[in-house]
Amino acid sequence: MFGAMRSIPNSRGPYNIAQISGASVILGNENNLAPQFTLRGHDDVITAFAMSHGGSMLATGQKGTNSDVIVWDVAACAPKYKFQEHDVEVATVSFSADDRLLLSASCFTDAKLYVWDMTTGKIVAKHGLEQGKRITGSAWSPALANGRAYTFATAAGEELGLWSVDPYTGMVSGQKVVLGTVRREYTSLAFSADGAWLYCGTTSADVVTVNVQRASVQMTHPVCSGGVGALLLSPDGSGNCLVGGRDGSLSTFNATGGAWRELRPFASVPGCVTSLCVSADGSGFLVGTAQGSVYRLDRASLQLHTISLAQQGQLTGVAFAPGQPEAVATSSADGSICVWNTLDFTLQCRVQEPTQAGGALCCVLTRDAVISGWGDGNIRCHARAGGGAACAPMWMIPGAHSLAHSVGVTAMRISNAGAFLLSGGMGGELRVWDLRSREMAAHMKMHNSRIVDVAVMADDKHVAAASEDRTWSLWDVGSERVRTTWRGQSMFRGMAVSPDKVSVVTVTLDRKIQMWDVRGPDPRWTKVEAHGKEVGCVASDNRGATFATGGADQAVKVWDWRSGGEVGGAACHSAPVTALAFSPDDAGLVSVALDGSMCFWQLA
Repeated sequence: MFGAMRSIPNSRGPYNIAQISGASVILGNENNLAPQFTLRGHDDVITAFAMSHGGSMLATGQKGTNSDVIVWDVAACAPKYKFQEHDVEVATVSFSADDRLLLSASCFTDAKLYVWDMTTGKIVAKHGLEQGKRITGSAWSPALANGRAYTFATAAGEELGLWSVDPYTGMVSGQKVVLGTVRREYTSLAFSADGAWLYCGTTSADVVTVNVQRASVQMTHPVCSGGVGALLLSPDGSGNCLVGGRDGSLSTFNATGGAWRELRPFASVPGCVTSLCVSADGSGFLVGTAQGSVYRLDRASLQLHTISLAQQGQLTGVAFAPGQPEAVATSSADGSICVWNTLDFTLQCRVQEPTQAGGALCCVLTRDAVISGWGDGNIRCHARAGGGAACAPMWMIPGAHSLAHSVGVTAMRISNAGAFLLSGGMGGELRVWDLRSREMAAHMKMHNSRIVDVAVMADDKHVAAASEDRTWSLWDVGSERVRTTWRGQSMFRGMAVSPDKVSVVTVTLDRKIQMWDVRGPDPRWTKVEAHGKEVGCVASDNRGATFATGGADQAVKVWDWRSGGEVGGAACHSAPVTALAFSPDDAGLVSVALDGSMCFWQLA
């Protein structure tokens, strides 16, 4: 649910916005991104998300073996209920207008619909659904029939359903909406304030209006291009329905006597709108996009403000510039590289390359440029900019790691003096590049599999590399010869060098951490089962006191260099951690993961 977010109405705590990140819910503040709290309870990607109208609860549902629904107490930042009735995938969750009931529905082979009582946490009603169809949306009517029966709607493919549930008897019944000649796939639903009309957004970029009493289509109206991403009933009582388009447009319509009166699109945002809600203070609208960005639109001035930006793909690398703890760069498989301000978490500048580049696999940051390695085998350099602007290209080394049997730049480091760039390739080759001339200064080949990590020793005369061929090596750059090779029992996933010039730590696929002395053949110490799953990356601080590891168990851990003892650890990501970097002042640590998330850890 990339871009899924909701404001927290009536919030009295530090958090007034909730966002989905993989299998986690991030509570934050739209005015300041720094105070955050992560709600973790799912073990797979969240596929359904809803905020109660009063802001006291939020509900999430996931896919996978444990397709549970969790209702969270927002004030306590803890689970309130956990429902384990669904299988395969929870497709939708939604609260009734009075927050008394919660609807959850699954689809495909587990086609079931449940209504839950939020006072007791027990099942009110259950009903089977047609198998093989995916539920794409649900909504509750604010009106009660006979003072006790609730009405809600569901969308499944090209079908719409209207349902009635009596929470006192547990009776639930449904009927299909008569669509006539209208054939659409539905994306989002919203009832009018009196419950007489149901507005249905479609992938065909129009809104279908349904007469609830007659359970039939009244009319359709085009609203945007690319499909409707979100619908929201205006909170001002005007009856206006706000429509967020997948073309980034925001439009308002008003139903008067069953007819649409069109108001032209009043704003637009960069990207595809997926979420739309009223801000916590009611003075604006929050807009989430498929690109992971969140914007705030002021209701009075219609000015657009950026709350947060994101990279859309899997994050592959992270790097600080020497002496600059206030900026960090991240590379992504979506072909982007971003430089972020670590003080306010805003975007400083961005690189975006076409899909032909094959994705950014690694990056390093300097004071005035960002250098990156790509899946097409090229090394690219872009000038740093400010204000979120695009980075201008400076130079490129074409075919830096393009061999007949393998292509891709998989690892890189800049020398301590800044004179050369060390890079490793998909085919196991190491190359050194003069940063002034961009000419190859050295070529070293011994490994027969992908280079997963490289390091430059303190003297700038020796370099090290770890490979998937179960070996890591130390090289003399001047002679282009290997000095020593060490073999492990499993595939290496990362390495880091201590500032003491002789200590090297490696992590492997079999969950081991090993600390080596380059003057000896065997590890000084070995930490077995350091993570719950394979260890994927490692980074050293700048003082030689601690190092950090990240694993497929989604955890980040900090270790003591000398003893190998665990100093601390926590889990924030919802996918394997791919890269780590300490800030130059060692006050912070940044981790990135395959779920596209970036976490800032405060160490001092």
